[in-house]
Amino acid sequence: PRAWRSPCQRSTSRIAAFRKHHQSTLNVVFHLGLTPTGLLGGLAAFAKATSPEAATALAAVYAATLLATLPFPLFVASALAVAGILTAAAQLSLGYAACAALVATSYFGQDLAHWLTGESTYQSSYQQEAGFLGLLVQHTFYLLPLALDAAHAVGLASGVLLWLTPRNDVLFAKLRGSEAGGAITSLREWVFSQKPSETCTTHWWALELPAAQKVAFEAIAEGAEMKAMFHGRFHASQYSVESLPGMNEVYVASLVHNSNSDTVFFMDHVDGPYMLYPFCYVYRTLVAITENTQISTVFPMQPFKVAISDGEVIGLDFHREVHRIENDKTKPNTQRRITCKMHYVVYPTCLGPVGRHLGHLTVKYNERFRYLFVNTISAKTLFWKFMTKMVLVGTEATFRMEQLFGLNNVAFFLALGAVQYFVGGTFFLAATSFLHHMKAIAAFYHRHKASVGKLQRDSILTKAVACVQLGMLYAQHTSSTATLSHALVAGGLALSTAAFLRLGLARTYFGSEMGVSEPKRIRSFPYSLTPHPMALGSLLALAGAQLLPGLRAQVPWLVPAHMALTALHLAQEVLDLHA
Repeated sequence: PRAWRSPCQRSTSRIAAFRKHHQSTLNVVFHLGLTPTGLLGGLAAFAKATSPEAATALAAVYAATLLATLPFPLFVASALAVAGILTAAAQLSLGYAACAALVATSYFGQDLAHWLTGESTYQSSYQQEAGFLGLLVQHTFYLLPLALDAAHAVGLASGVLLWLTPRNDVLFAKLRGSEAGGAITSLREWVFSQKPSETCTTHWWALELPAAQKVAFEAIAEGAEMKAMFHGRFHASQYSVESLPGMNEVYVASLVHNSNSDTVFFMDHVDGPYMLYPFCYVYRTLVAITENTQISTVFPMQPFKVAISDGEVIGLDFHREVHRIENDKTKPNTQRRITCKMHYVVYPTCLGPVGRHLGHLTVKYNERFRYLFVNTISAKTLFWKFMTKMVLVGTEATFRMEQLFGLNNVAFFLALGAVQYFVGGTFFLAATSFLHHMKAIAAFYHRHKASVGKLQRDSILTKAVACVQLGMLYAQHTSSTATLSHALVAGGLALSTAAFLRLGLARTYFGSEMGVSEPKRIRSFPYSLTPHPMALGSLLALAGAQLLPGLRAQVPWLVPAHMALTALHLAQEVLDLHA
C-alpha cells in the first residue's frame, strides 16, 4: 500500500511534477496570465448566479484550504492573487457569456502555450492513470499556486524586472579560433590587393565575393564563436539566430568625408526603420579584419566607445541602437580599417514566421537603401545632391527623436491613449503613473545590464507624464484653505529638487552603481540632513497631495500606490538589493 503523506507533502510532490512541464519562461508567463483569467470568469459567474457575498465566502474557503496544504510563502502569494481576482470580479459587470469566454480562453490558451513552447502538458503525465478524473480535479484546484510556483522556479520576477530595464544590448566578442583567424587573414590580403579608394568608403557585398573569399566570410559568419556571442544574451533554448546573407558586406573605411552620404556614419544614427517591430531583433555585427586604434564606434546611449581591432567583434541592434563613427587622428592606423558587416535576425523560436518576416523586411530595406547610398556617396546630379541632404536631415531627425523620447515610448503612449479613447475612465492614468517607479526598481536590480542613456531618457519621460497628471489632479482639487497640503507639497518638491541638483543627472540615475560615475559620498545639503532626501521629499509631497479630500475621493488608490512604490525602492537602495 502507498505510504501515507501529509497534504503539504503531497502538494510538494505535485509542485515538482508541474515544474517539469513548465520550464519555458514564455509558457509560464502565459499560465500566469491565463490561470487568473479562468478563475475570474468562474468566480464572476458564481457571484452572478448567487451573490457577491457567496463568492467572497467561496474565495475565503478556497484560500483556507490552501493554507493547510501549501508551503506558507506560496500560500501567501496565492491568497493575495485570490484577493485580487475577487476584487476584479466585484468591479467588473460580466455576463455569463463573458465569463464563459474567459474560462475557455484560459483553458485553450494554456494548451496553445504548451504548443508554442514545445513543452508537454502536466495533464498528459497522468491522463492514462486509473484515477484520472480525481487527478484532474486536484490539478484544476491547485492550478493557481502551481502557476505561481512555476513563475518563482524560472526566476520570472527577475525576468520581469529585466524586461522593464532599459537594456544595454550591445554585444562583444573576440574571435580566437584558428578557422576564424585563417579566414580573417584571407579576407585582409584580398582587400589590400584590390587597392580600395581613399576618398570614400568601399563595399563588396558578400554574395558577390570571389569563391575563396566567400567561403572565408561564411566561415566567420556561421562560426560557433559568433553564435556563442548571441546566445550569451539570447538563450539558445528560447531564441533562434539566423544569418541574413543578403545584407552582408566587406567594408573599407574612407580617410575623409565631405558632406556626402558617408557623413551619415560620423553622425549619431540608427541603421534601420523597424524599431517598433515587437519581440524580434536584427543585429549588425562588425568584425575587425585589421589592427585599428584610430576609428571607434561610439554608443552615446550607453555611453561608451570601442575601437575594435583584429578579430574583435561588436554587435548592435540594427533598428534601435544609436551609434556613430569617431575618427581620432592622434592615434593613426598603420593600415586601412577593414571590417566585415554580418547580419542576423534573432527571434523567439516559437515566433519563427514573425522573426523571419522581420529579416525579410530588413533585407529588402537594405537593398533599397543600398541603391540610395550608392547614388549619394558621390552625388553628381542636382537630384542626388538633394537626396544626399535628405539622408542627412532624416538621419538627424530620427536620432533626435530616439534620443529625447524613444520611438518605442512614443508608440507605447499613443497606444495607451487609443485604448483610453475607447474605454474611458482612469485607464491611461493607471497605466502610466507608476512606470518610472518600476523602471527605477528594475534598473537598480539589473544595473549591470542597463543602458545609462536609455534609463535617463525613459525615466525622465515616464516621470514627467506621471507628474503632469498628478499635478493636474492636484490643481483641480486644491483650494486656498489647504495650507498644510501646500506646505508639504512645496517643501517636499524643494527637498527633492535640491537633492537632484546636488547629485546631478548621472548619479541620480545610478551612475555610480552602473560604473559611469566615480563613487562619491555626498555630505553637503540636503544630504547633511538625511541620507535619502530625494525619497523623503517625494513622500512629503505625496502626503500633502493625499490631504486633499477631492483627490482622495476621485482616485483613492493613486497617491498610496505612489508612496508604496517610493518606499519600496528606498528599501531596495538601503538594502542594496540587486542581481
